[in-house]
Amino acid sequence: MRSQGESVQGALSLLAVLASSALNYAFTLLLGRWLDLPGYAAFAAFTSLFMLTAALPVAFQQATARRPHGANTHRALRAGLIGGAALLLLAPLIGPRTGIPAAWVAGFALTVPALALLGAWRGAAQRDGRAAAFGWSLLVEHGAKVALTLPLLAALPGPAAPVIATLAGVLLALPVVRPARAAPLPAGPDLPPSGGPAALTAALGVVAAAQSALLYGDVLLAGALLTPDPAGAYAGAATLARVVFFAGWAVQVAAFPVVARRVAAGERTGPLLGAALAATLVVAGLPAALLVLAPAWSAQLAFGSGLTGVAPLLPLTAAGALVLALAGTALNHVLASGGTGALWRVGGAYLAANAATLACALLVPADPSQLALAALAGKATLIVTAALVLRPTTRRFPHVLPRL
Repeated sequence: MRSQGESVQGALSLLAVLASSALNYAFTLLLGRWLDLPGYAAFAAFTSLFMLTAALPVAFQQATARRPHGANTHRALRAGLIGGAALLLLAPLIGPRTGIPAAWVAGFALTVPALALLGAWRGAAQRDGRAAAFGWSLLVEHGAKVALTLPLLAALPGPAAPVIATLAGVLLALPVVRPARAAPLPAGPDLPPSGGPAALTAALGVVAAAQSALLYGDVLLAGALLTPDPAGAYAGAATLARVVFFAGWAVQVAAFPVVARRVAAGERTGPLLGAALAATLVVAGLPAALLVLAPAWSAQLAFGSGLTGVAPLLPLTAAGALVLALAGTALNHVLASGGTGALWRVGGAYLAANAATLACALLVPADPSQLALAALAGKATLIVTAALVLRPTTRRFPHVLPRL
């Protein structure tokens, strides 16, 4: 009965992630029809900064999902205030180097505490089986972003409208997933075995930040290394290819709390890893194949004639997104089943792939296709590092090794 309940909750979470991702991509791709290349490059750079900062709520979501009780509210607010203050101070420096207006960075900094709190509350909803609250919070966040963009475009110039809509969506999603009550976290043996809650959250934060940097950092590199028009074309290709990664990420989101609960109960989790990898290959492989085999048609369908130069980059960006999705699913299993030490090893794997990406990007000429190839090479190193991280973890379930 409990296994059946877990399956239902996982399926509902998966559907919510897929639906919200569809809304988010409809929003992002439609902007390619309304914005010019420099405007799309600026918005894509802001989105990349947003997602890099979103490592904080992701860490709190996963850490709270592993706590036996409580919504982690005070810890999330404190971390969000510190992160927002740091971002606010750095706004005048970040803008000129990335092509993001400093006012956008400052406005985003003010919403970082709410963003961290949203992550913690979503983690509590996942742990407590409140799939409806978790799902509706995702739909409200991205649905509000889509709904608010059109009227804001009539009043605000260019990409400023979707930026404001993005921040408003975060604030509107908070009441939807607010916990009914805050239960205290018990001390003693119920805490995670490897380190306390702060150590766990820090480790998850490093992992989430490194993963976000690997997924979004190439757009920031494009803004720094390329002129506005090529940077906009690269941003369009990278944005469209992310549908591949997020299809696989939906599997990861659904699998994480199920694996964590099985580990807490002392049950075997190996079969879940094989199932998650197979699901990722199917769910993410289908859009990847479409982008690789029909790049011109895909770019035309997504952006119309609004963004030029996207199609030649799609095969490389889609391949990189698929590699990242598969390696990320394997490492996500370690995040859910390992202790804090394993989390640091996962973070090291992502950091190594980021270092490889940066090195390759700096070695190749300043050209969009060369940058896409460098990003693919960097992501490919994650397959090797993920295998190294998985080996000690899979000793607890050796029957999975043949599937890898």
